[in-house]
Amino acid sequence: MRLSRLLPALLFPVVAGAQTRQPPRRPAPAPKPATTPAPKAAAPAIKIPLARVTGEVFDSVSTAPLINATVQWVAADNPAIVRTIQTDSVGQFLLDSMRVGIYLVGVIHEQVDRLGLENRVIQVNIEGSGDVSVSLGLPSAAAMLRTACGTAGEGMDRGAFLGLVRTSRGTPLEGSARVRVQYPETAVSQSGGVSRRFPSRFADAKPNGAFVLCGVPPEATITTRAYAGKDSSGVIELRVPRTGLLVRDLVIASPVRIAKAPTSPTERPQTLLKGTSRVRGLVRDSVGKPLVGARVTVPGTGMEGTSTGGGLFTFDSLPGGSWMVEARAVGFEPTRVAVDFLDGMVAEAEIRMEGLAPRLDTVKVQADRWTREMAAFEARKKQGGGYFMDDAMLEKRNAVFVSDIMRGTPGVTVVPGGGGGRDRVLMRGNAGPGTCAPAIFVNGMLTPVPDGQLDNLVTSAEIRGVEVYSRIGSTPPEFQSRNGCGSIVIWTGQRRRPSDR
Repeated sequence: MRLSRLLPALLFPVVAGAQTRQPPRRPAPAPKPATTPAPKAAAPAIKIPLARVTGEVFDSVSTAPLINATVQWVAADNPAIVRTIQTDSVGQFLLDSMRVGIYLVGVIHEQVDRLGLENRVIQVNIEGSGDVSVSLGLPSAAAMLRTACGTAGEGMDRGAFLGLVRTSRGTPLEGSARVRVQYPETAVSQSGGVSRRFPSRFADAKPNGAFVLCGVPPEATITTRAYAGKDSSGVIELRVPRTGLLVRDLVIASPVRIAKAPTSPTERPQTLLKGTSRVRGLVRDSVGKPLVGARVTVPGTGMEGTSTGGGLFTFDSLPGGSWMVEARAVGFEPTRVAVDFLDGMVAEAEIRMEGLAPRLDTVKVQADRWTREMAAFEARKKQGGGYFMDDAMLEKRNAVFVSDIMRGTPGVTVVPGGGGGRDRVLMRGNAGPGTCAPAIFVNGMLTPVPDGQLDNLVTSAEIRGVEVYSRIGSTPPEFQSRNGCGSIVIWTGQRRRPSDR
């Protein structure tokens, strides 16, 4: 039989309904029972100990919690593992699920930068799980003085002034920044004479604006100014704490200068300084009661106004930088506070004024002496021949440095300081076209100042009157000298209030 005829018979029946016999089948082998592989024994889980870290950051210099400080934890064995947290309004922080191990911990904050501690870290070892408490703190004032100054202040007062020079725009500094500081020094000569000087000292800032000036006397009032390139601050007054460490930033800016024409024949032309800053403030008395009608000024900018209801005052279009805001009111001591003006921002200021202290009878004797001397001053003023500045004009100028008083004075040239930064007050010599240092008289006594740096002699706040004689022929005999360069006569004392004039 051909194979092709046999295959259909094996697959299909040939006739319908006929029985067909299937070829015998070999019994199928019994299925093997299914087997399930035995499960492998699981490796025991390794439990990693974790800790819950709570802590605080305290600023020992200002004796207050360090708010909004960034605290970074870096694993010592793996620098890629970094945990970062920020302190809250009370200087505290919390970190959950911290692995046990050794960490390097650093704090990021402006206060850290101005103290020169930005590269310092401490090592913290978390030894076990559970709750862990960590206290972090900035060094104390005494420790900072040792760190910042070392032996730089040998033989000087054990104090320091440090901070950051910043721009009012919030941009990097343009050029190297420098800080100028003045404060009174009393010296006793071998002959027993006592003299008072106001030397200028300088500190160069780092590229980030950080500066430090060692040797500043504790509990002294200093005047300071910062500048970099075309930017500068105003001249501000600061009080050095008893600890000897004064920490404060100085803000600098480039104000817009606008010339103001005089409104009367006796008024001198003024230059107003303008910008985009604003200040909103409040004037109170010593018990916190608002003062209405106080005269408020920003010396050096030409801005002035009066406190209104509730003691409030506001100024717009102020130049950026650190400036003094001054308030005066009848029956109260003039008061100044330092305020930082930032471009496009509103600064807040509060001025508390103390009542005038009762005057002792001995002051009347002093007033009689000034009456005699100033009477002679007024007599020479009427005679002419020189240029005179009385206490009213000095108050209007609101200058802090003596060299600033002399700016714009006929016959006087103020030469900006060079490498030393000290301005020189010079006159045109009578023997030639050049300039020279004039003869200086303080309270009628010839006081040699061969370099013309009057800022080292007295402060502007002590000056009550100035006489300038640029020609020898018009100089009174008592103020003549043989230097051939004219004379400047400075009278010191307490200036009269408007009600006394």
